[in-house]
Amino acid sequence: MLLIGAAVATVAFVVVALWQPEALEPSPDWEVSDGCLGGLDHADVGISEHYHPNLKVIVDGQQLAIPENTGIDQFGCEEGMRWIHVHDSTNTGFTKLHIETPKKYNVPVGAFFEVWEREGGPSITSDKEFDINRNGVSDWEEYDISMNVNGESNTKFENYIMNDNDQIELILTSKS
Repeated sequence: MLLIGAAVATVAFVVVALWQPEALEPSPDWEVSDGCLGGLDHADVGISEHYHPNLKVIVDGQQLAIPENTGIDQFGCEEGMRWIHVHDSTNTGFTKLHIETPKKYNVPVGAFFEVWEREGGPSITSDKEFDINRNGVSDWEEYDISMNVNGESNTKFENYIMNDNDQIELILTSKS
């Protein structure tokens, strides 16, 4: 009986892995954008995870600068740092994001856009979406959007879970 149960479970796993591999992927933890290290109203929770993906945003051929200290000393996290933040920025390359959390989270690109205050309402892929120019209009309506991660095309966009040393390039081109 146990062998039959194990065989059925194995076959089910293989079927899911082959025909719906996305069902086995981890879900994004959106609450990370609200996390705060230190600050006036937050206890120091300690850091067990600390890693650095890199992000570059190109809008109509021009790099959009991510301001230094994004996510540091923000409303709701005064004198502290969001779990996702930037210390230094650049106008000519990838900006290093700092992800510092008290435990392992699946941190999506869209969570950084919330910290950067560049997200809006419902999107095609989730309840989060890019709003690069902060005009309240979905970037999906205004731009053709592509994303490369480590040189490879990626279609997870806001839901992409960032890893250490990722090179994430988001390219937005105005629709004609």
